[in-house]
Amino acid sequence: MLRQATRKDQPVVLRFHRELYIQFRDQVAAPDVIPLFAYKDMDGTLRDDVDGLLGTRTARVLLAERDGRALGYISGHLELDSRRVLTRRGVIEDWFVDQDARGAGVGIALMNALLDWFRSENCEMAESGTWAFNDGARRAHAKAGFAEIEIKLRRRL
Repeated sequence: MLRQATRKDQPVVLRFHRELYIQFRDQVAAPDVIPLFAYKDMDGTLRDDVDGLLGTRTARVLLAERDGRALGYISGHLELDSRRVLTRRGVIEDWFVDQDARGAGVGIALMNALLDWFRSENCEMAESGTWAFNDGARRAHAKAGFAEIEIKLRRRL
């Protein structure tokens, strides 16, 4: 079952957010690149992210559940840029499914539900990003119909 998260779901959304940005990050990222995108107060930053997403009308957080157990989440928000040809876009913020629920269609169900919301809000395009070293997410995005159009590079000075 998929449903929109509410403020009451803040602890479970924050748990998924931490799993994505700390535990999973540490599995896929080389230790020397982590400082290039890390925050000083990671817990505070993650909490602020979740509170912001759960507290605005122009954002959605969707949860996937089975038998009362949360399996994953996806979040996104709306943006308008009148300078672009496709002016209204939906931006996928985060997309995470528990390891033991992967490969069962949970992730694509979450993605499709968020894309449906973007369409209902008259978005003309969906945009997402992932870490360049997250091969699994890159494959999942390609499978969901996304094309890679930009690579961001960083180095420490």
